[in-house]
Amino acid sequence: MKMKTAKLIPLLGKASKTSAAVATGLLSPVVLAAPGDLDPAFGDVGRLGPILNGPAWSIETLDDGSILLGGGDMEPFCDYYGWYCYYSGYYDGFDATNFVSMFSPTGAIDASFIAATIEDTQVLDIVRQPGGEVVAVGRKVSWSVPTFQLTAFRLQADGELDTTFGTDGVFLLPAADYGLNNFGTSIVLDPDGRIVIAGSQDEQLIVLRLLPNGSLDDTFGISGVFSGPENLDRFGAYTKILRTGAGGYRISIANAAGCQLVALTSDGTLDAGFGTAGISTIDTSSGPSTTCSSVVTQPDGRLLVAGSTVGKGFATRLLANGQSDPGFSASAVSGAVASATALAVGDDGSIAVAHAGVNGAEIMRLLADGTLDVLFGNAGSTLIDLASDGGTSPIVYDLDVRPDGSVVGAGGDAYSGQAFVVRLLGSAGGDSPGVLGVAHQSGVTTAEDANEVVVNVRRSGGDFGSVSVAYQTTDGISGTATVGQDYSEVSGRLFWGDGDRTDREVRIPILADANTEEPETFALTLSDAQGGAGLATRSAAINISADGSPHGQFSIDWDDLWVIEGDTLEFPVFRNYYNGGAVSVTLTPVGETATGGDDFVPDPITLTWGDGDAAYKWARIAIRNDTDQEPIETFRVELSNPTGGALIGPRSSTRVTIDASDRPAAQPKTGGGGAWGFLSLLLLGGLKLGWASLSAVRSRRK
Repeated sequence: MKMKTAKLIPLLGKASKTSAAVATGLLSPVVLAAPGDLDPAFGDVGRLGPILNGPAWSIETLDDGSILLGGGDMEPFCDYYGWYCYYSGYYDGFDATNFVSMFSPTGAIDASFIAATIEDTQVLDIVRQPGGEVVAVGRKVSWSVPTFQLTAFRLQADGELDTTFGTDGVFLLPAADYGLNNFGTSIVLDPDGRIVIAGSQDEQLIVLRLLPNGSLDDTFGISGVFSGPENLDRFGAYTKILRTGAGGYRISIANAAGCQLVALTSDGTLDAGFGTAGISTIDTSSGPSTTCSSVVTQPDGRLLVAGSTVGKGFATRLLANGQSDPGFSASAVSGAVASATALAVGDDGSIAVAHAGVNGAEIMRLLADGTLDVLFGNAGSTLIDLASDGGTSPIVYDLDVRPDGSVVGAGGDAYSGQAFVVRLLGSAGGDSPGVLGVAHQSGVTTAEDANEVVVNVRRSGGDFGSVSVAYQTTDGISGTATVGQDYSEVSGRLFWGDGDRTDREVRIPILADANTEEPETFALTLSDAQGGAGLATRSAAINISADGSPHGQFSIDWDDLWVIEGDTLEFPVFRNYYNGGAVSVTLTPVGETATGGDDFVPDPITLTWGDGDAAYKWARIAIRNDTDQEPIETFRVELSNPTGGALIGPRSSTRVTIDASDRPAAQPKTGGGGAWGFLSLLLLGGLKLGWASLSAVRSRRK
C-alpha cells in the first residue's frame, strides 16, 4: 500500500488565504492528502445523484475509468383505492423499471451508449463481456398478476438489444418447467463466454448456466439448472455468485440457518470438499449471522463475506475450503456498524466495506488482516452525504476498487427511490474540500419551552482548504410555524479552516406563547457553499412539538356535522400526540338557532381515557323529533374542563346542522326530483359524516 503524501503548506501561504478563513481565527495544521476523500474531479464533488429510477444494484468500472451502472425498481401496483391497498395488503400486481447506464470518468452521461430497456423488468445485476456487450439479469414482473420470471438480456456495445441472444435478445426461464415465482439476482462470466446466474425459485436457491447464445447449457446441473437449499431472498439483495480460480462457483444465500455459502463444481453439482457437504454456515463473533449481503474472492482463493447479525454488521473471511480463517478479524465492522452492505478487494489486499451506521451510509477500508486503515478518509471511514433538499438515506449495494486504489460505490437512496454513485480518492490522495450539509437527516425536534434549538452542520468527505456556507431560517417545504411568533429569524455564514472537519452549530431561539398549539415546522436552509465545497443536505426541518406533553390534546376533527330529527349524532373525540396518565374532557352542546331540550339533548358528556389509552372516544347526542314544520337549525358542540394535565387543542368545537324537517310534500316536476332529491340529500349528509369519520380515523396521528 502506498503511504499518502504530505501536502506541505507554508505558513506564509496559509496567512494569505481568504479573509473569510482568517476571520475564523483558526491556525490549521499541515494537511495530508487523504485517500478515501470524495474525488472532486467526479460529478458534484465526488457524487452523482440521486439519479435514475430505482436503486443501482450493480456497478462495473472500465479500464478508462468509465462507469457502467445497472439497476431498477419494483413497486406494488394498485388500481383500486389507495387506502384499501395500504390497509388490506392486497395489490393487483407490480410495476418494474430498469436501467443500464454508462458514465464518463468525470461523471457525465456517455451519449454513445443508449441502452434499450425491457418492459416490466427489474435489473438486479450486470456484467460486461470482453467485446463490450452487457448482460443484465433480474426479473420480469406482471402488473396484473403478482408473478416473477427470471430473465436475462444482452445489449450490444452501443446499448442496442442484441437479438442474437436468447429470443430476440431476451432469455426467460421457461414457466412450464419452473413456474412463475423465480428471479435472478447475480451473474458471472466463464472465460469461454458462458453465463452463470444465481437467484431464487419458490424460496430455494437456483443457479443456471447459459451458453453464449443465451440458451440453457445442458452440461450444467440438470438440463442447465441447479436447485439448491432454502433461500429466503425475497427482494434480491442477498444472493450473490462468484467464480473461483479453479472454475467452481460460490453462492451466498439467506435462510433459517442465517448466511450460508453454497459451493458448486464447474458442472453444477455440490462441491463436497467445501464446508459441510458443500455448504458453509457463517458464524461471527456475535453469534450466527442473519443475512449476507456481499461475498468476494481474494486472489489466493479465500472468501470475504459481509452482512448483518442481530443489530450488528460483520465482515469475515473463510479459507478456500469454507472453514473460518482465524487470521482475520474485522472488529471495526462488528463494533460500530449496523449492517455491512457491500465488499470489494483492492490489488494491494485492502478491503473496502460499505455499511450503514449511526451517521448514515459510509465506506471504510480495512487492511488485509481486517484491521481498520486509519489513513483512509476520516480515521478509516468516509460518510456518503448526498445532495438533497431535506435528507437522504443512501444504501451502498455494490463497490469496485480501481487499480489506483480509488473506490467507486453505487446504491439507492431510500428517500427519493433513486440511484447514486460516489467515487473516493485512491492511495495517492488528493485535494478534496469535501461537502457541507446539515447533520440531521430526519429533522430536529424541540419543544416550545426549550428556548432554543441547535442545528449541527457538518463537513465530510474532505477537509482541504478553507470553506464556508450561508444559512437562513425559512418556511421550508410545508412550514406551519410563524417567524416572530414561534421562532426568531437567524441568518449568517459558517466557516471551516484548512484541515478542519468539526461540526458547526446554528442556534435558533424558540418563542413560547399562551396558546395551545399543535406541531409546527420551519427549516434552516444552507446555500452558497464557497471554497470548492459541495452542498449535501441543504435543509433541516425543525419540528416544534405539540403542547400537552405527556398527557395529550383533545380535539374534534369536524368543521360541521349534519343530522336529521329523531336520529342520534355520533362522532369521535380524539386524544392526540401523547397518552400519559388518566385524563378526561367535557363535551357540551350549546344552542344557536336550535334550542336545547326542544331540538337536542343539551346534557354535558364526559369522556375518559386511561393511562396509555390513545384511542378515540365516541360522543353521542340525541336529536329530538317533533311534528313542527322547521327549517334548518344549528347548534354547537364545545370541549371544556380537561383533567389530568391534558389540554384542549385548537380544534375544540364544531357546528351541528339539523336538516329541515316535516316539510309539505313537494309537487312533482318535469324531469323528476322530489323524494329522490331529498333522499340524495340524506345520503350525501350521511356519507359526508361516514367518509370524514373513516378518513380521520385512518389519518389521525396519535
